[in-house]
Amino acid sequence: MKKRFDFTKTMIKEAGAFLLSHKSERVNITAKSVNDYVTEADKKCENLIVSEIKKAFPQDGFYCEESGTIDSSSGYTWVIDPIDGTVNYMNTFPLYTISIALKKDDEIVMGCVYVPEYDELFSALKGSGAYLNDERISQSSFTDMKKSLAILVPPHRMHDELPYYMTRYEKILKAVSDIRGLGSAAISLCYVACGRCSIYYELGLHLYDFAAGAIILQEAGGKIKISPREGEMYDITSSCSQFFDKLLELTE
Repeated sequence: MKKRFDFTKTMIKEAGAFLLSHKSERVNITAKSVNDYVTEADKKCENLIVSEIKKAFPQDGFYCEESGTIDSSSGYTWVIDPIDGTVNYMNTFPLYTISIALKKDDEIVMGCVYVPEYDELFSALKGSGAYLNDERISQSSFTDMKKSLAILVPPHRMHDELPYYMTRYEKILKAVSDIRGLGSAAISLCYVACGRCSIYYELGLHLYDFAAGAIILQEAGGKIKISPREGEMYDITSSCSQFFDKLLELTE
């Protein structure tokens, strides 16, 4: 597993360099569904990542945003989002990431999230802590939720969920200092992991959106509730550990 972790930390930066050098392809856009887009760069970046992993670990499987699922004969499965925050990427907003997690059987054991525009690599190996560019990170030390910053993301692809969501949005807003929306689940979880924010709440995500960020957050001491819904989608409720019980009350 350590070999795969070290490999990923090198390879994900190569994929980031690819995205930085292929920005012209952000304008080649296809709509997959309502408010869900893919660029030519998404596809090429995923192909690059999968190709490199196949060379190094040919028995491993894949669960990818663009190319789907390939079964594993080794017990390891790579969970890949080549651009988490495609709308950010399309619009030249710098908070997009490459998100790569590794499952051993049914457990997430490793995660790497790379932010190419800022050369920030968040990473975690199960049981070994969480890191930002090789420096150990930890969750916020705030004890007063009223002073904290929350990341809240409206269900822009599921407008029928707006009434449900907005009730909880209002409760959280009243309990914190201010809110943000970053456009990437992976970076949102990492920002809670390193203490830049204290709360992240979003509905209707896929595994590849949050898998890497989830283990990074947990290894940094944070907590996360992953609630399954239909269509292999999930709701995410996460925060630093000291606010988690209160956040669960606010989102009931």
